[in-house]
Amino acid sequence: MSGPAAAVLAELKTSALVAAAVAAALGEERAATPAEALAVDPRRAAVLRSLPDPEALLAELWADRRSRAHHLVSSLTQAATAARGATGTWADSSDEVIVAQGRSSALMARVMLNDIAPLYGALASGSESRMLDVGTGIGAIATAIARAVPDARVVGIDIAERPLELGAELLAEEDAAVAGRVELRLQDVTALDETAAYDVVWMPMPFLPDAIAAPALDRATAALREGGLLVLGAHPDEPDPRVKAANDWLASLTGGGTLAASAVVEELERRGFDRVERFATVPGGPVVVAGVRPA
Repeated sequence: MSGPAAAVLAELKTSALVAAAVAAALGEERAATPAEALAVDPRRAAVLRSLPDPEALLAELWADRRSRAHHLVSSLTQAATAARGATGTWADSSDEVIVAQGRSSALMARVMLNDIAPLYGALASGSESRMLDVGTGIGAIATAIARAVPDARVVGIDIAERPLELGAELLAEEDAAVAGRVELRLQDVTALDETAAYDVVWMPMPFLPDAIAAPALDRATAALREGGLLVLGAHPDEPDPRVKAANDWLASLTGGGTLAASAVVEELERRGFDRVERFATVPGGPVVVAGVRPA
């Protein structure tokens, strides 16, 4: 094949392999620094050098490199699934993909603990906080919070059984002092009947179909105590129509939602939340929106 079509196909293939090379370098077990990650595999390094400054890119991502590698692998896997015309949620994937996706979500725990919670005075050590992790999957966020905040108790809920089963297996490997403060529960957030029970609620809106976004927000709000903190994952407001179309298509295939950060901010403000703020996570990653339930 020759001509424009061949050039486009070659560029698409190369772009996918560049993304794979970035993921592999970030997950490289034999490297302690970005420079070492480039040196380990010269052929992979040659692919990475098609980027403007690969070492600077890896350095920017290095602090949370394993979570970011898992995130990239998950994205590539989702793209391959979409290419086959398959549909279904990420929970229909192999155990390996479910665990990789779950571990990539642990990045959100670090964002909450380092950037968001201190700003709002939440999840402080000694506060005996109660947190709800909606869409917990394998419980990576719930476990990370319990590990970092010794007095916190975290309830993780999900509608998918297999991720919860895998989460229970992983939780059994944790220190008993951590595992004893994490509860993983099979439950739909729209059927949540707890009121004023939690100090913090985390809910990733991209994993919720648009049709249930409003009732899910209503139940999450009701579950918060007055003055409690609601933290929501959201798609970034995407100015590039090509990227937005791709994200919306993927959401339609996987049963996810399309709400962008600006729409999530509007939902919180409409419900009377105070101190509504946006927080960046990683380049190309979700935006986090947080707000305080009014008294």
